[in-house]
Amino acid sequence: MPAKRIARPLHRRLALWLVAPLLVSLITGILYRVGRSWFGMEKPTGQKILDFHTGMVLGESASMIYTAFTGLGLLVLALSGARLLLRSRASRGARGRHRLAAWALLIPLIATSVTGLGYHFGGHWFGWDESTLKLLMNIHQGSWLGPVLRPFYILFVGGGLLMLIVTGVAMLRSKTSSTKSEA
Repeated sequence: MPAKRIARPLHRRLALWLVAPLLVSLITGILYRVGRSWFGMEKPTGQKILDFHTGMVLGESASMIYTAFTGLGLLVLALSGARLLLRSRASRGARGRHRLAAWALLIPLIATSVTGLGYHFGGHWFGWDESTLKLLMNIHQGSWLGPVLRPFYILFVGGGLLMLIVTGVAMLRSKTSSTKSEA
């Protein structure tokens, strides 16, 4: 079976499972970074938001599963989406907007998923030193852009991911509607 025929169903099915966890991650990531950077959010409030971001509200064991599922799922979506991007020529409607956002976000989403996973599991399982974990977090949240641009990076990645979710759901709905009308 050609890779495209595997990539599209994998991408669709996995995306359905990841809508809720990705929405939680993008909302809490934006709330945390914008709250801390622009609104002086206190650390205890920020920690509560991060507990949702990492799934820690579910307990430590469930947090590991949640983080692995969300991070690896986002990575697989980005990689399968990259495969689909190379073949797609869509330029209109939800598919065109999805494709445009996917091109703009491909590298930031891969970086976000890899650094988020590395930070979470590197500290817990692999005993990585603080400087490595700090580097991963700096990449994850765009600190490399400096304190002024960091929140804008988070808004770009989070807002772009939201656009991918909305346009992806729109494509699935239109596919479901066309399938029902053909029956």
